Amino acid sequence: MAFHPKLPSTQLLLILSYVTAVVAYRAARPEFSHEIGLQPADFHNERLYQAYLVIQRFKSTITGDPNNITATWSGSDICSEKTYLGFYCATPPGLDEKLTVTEVLFNGFGLRAPRLQGFIDQLPDLALFHASSNKLGLDIPHLDSLPYLFEFNVAKYDVQPLQPSSRSMGSVGGGIDVGPVKDSSSRKGPPKLSAASACTNTFLNFTFHVGFTTPDLGGNIPGVTDAKALLLNYNSLSGPLPANLGFSKFSYLALANNKLTGPIPPSIEHLQESLLELLLLNNQLSGCLPHELGMLTKTSVIDAGMNQLTGTIPSSFSCLSSVEQLNLAGNRLYGQVPDALCNLAGPAGRLANLTLSSNYFTSVGPACSALIKDGVLDVKRNCIPGFANQRGPAECASFLSQPKKCPAASAPVACPAAADARKNAAAPEGRVARDYSSYVTYATLHE
Repeated sequence: MAFHPKLPSTQLLLILSYVTAVVAYRAARPEFSHEIGLQPADFHNERLYQAYLVIQRFKSTITGDPNNITATWSGSDICSEKTYLGFYCATPPGLDEKLTVTEVLFNGFGLRAPRLQGFIDQLPDLALFHASSNKLGLDIPHLDSLPYLFEFNVAKYDVQPLQPSSRSMGSVGGGIDVGPVKDSSSRKGPPKLSAASACTNTFLNFTFHVGFTTPDLGGNIPGVTDAKALLLNYNSLSGPLPANLGFSKFSYLALANNKLTGPIPPSIEHLQESLLELLLLNNQLSGCLPHELGMLTKTSVIDAGMNQLTGTIPSSFSCLSSVEQLNLAGNRLYGQVPDALCNLAGPAGRLANLTLSSNYFTSVGPACSALIKDGVLDVKRNCIPGFANQRGPAECASFLSQPKKCPAASAPVACPAAADARKNAAAPEGRVARDYSSYVTYATLHE
């Protein structure tokens, strides 16, 4: 039997206190417990060190990682192919060729974390965040103060599997034109995922440009903006949309298949110069269909189907001169489907699909009747007398007898000048309905 000398009680107390302090220190700073020694000098530049701190803080909050993705989030080489899966680096113009984190793509990873606030809003050079098919957060991060330091142009988006493939250097047609790169910034592919976990398997290619004009093209580069892409389909987002949502200058906002509640905030109107596609499909949004939504004159996709929105269609919707896909099905809308909206599918219009099924509309005008015959407008399961495939009389009477809190249909509004110009333009030659996969937001949904 081994002999263990008995420690004095005071010495034993000191040892126990030391062990307790060490454990408490590590618990208080879990994000650094495995790499306490990393310092700014271990990184290529200060921006990557700051990104490292943000990533490690977020890593410490992750409670589910079925594919062991976060095991690669270790060390100082954030931009290599084999480490920090989901993070991609580039050297955007204006940063003196400093490598920095510009994209975060967690699509299909299955990560679970309670919050996004304090993560992507702390990566100041982030241009794209795509994280469909995860369980990330109860909040939509406030990005209105995120100091973007460069402009980007959505030159092309490619739907293709998330797999190892090199970034296209200097390609105008797609890939990432990042200029000289100090370190490896090849696109990293995640481990092979099961079909169940990879509900969505697309990424977007962005081309970065130095500025808004180029002598070679004789003026402005079409489509260049300081906008952002936030793609968070199939997560666990809940609670209301942020009141200041419209001040984040999104180009692509996809929040489908979550548990978001409350109204669409009036600030959405401030996205009229940047928003190209909006996907709010299959949430629990409520309140009156906002007048401000009709001010999104550059938006080609507005999909707020399968929610609990109510009210009449505001007259401002006649200003949606760029809309091609408008889906408001599966809500609690009522009144007349306005001809001014259906006229957007007319000779100079772009509207190819207007889905208003499973609401409580009671009438349509002549222009809308023509769209039904052409297969552009779907009004099944409404309350329109004389139309086929409508709700039963008792169901319609029950809903229509309930008190209505939303404003009545308003008088015609003055559309923004840009919207009027597009409505008066000549019809696009050979205009046909585009395939859903050709839209950025729809392409990110599970097929």
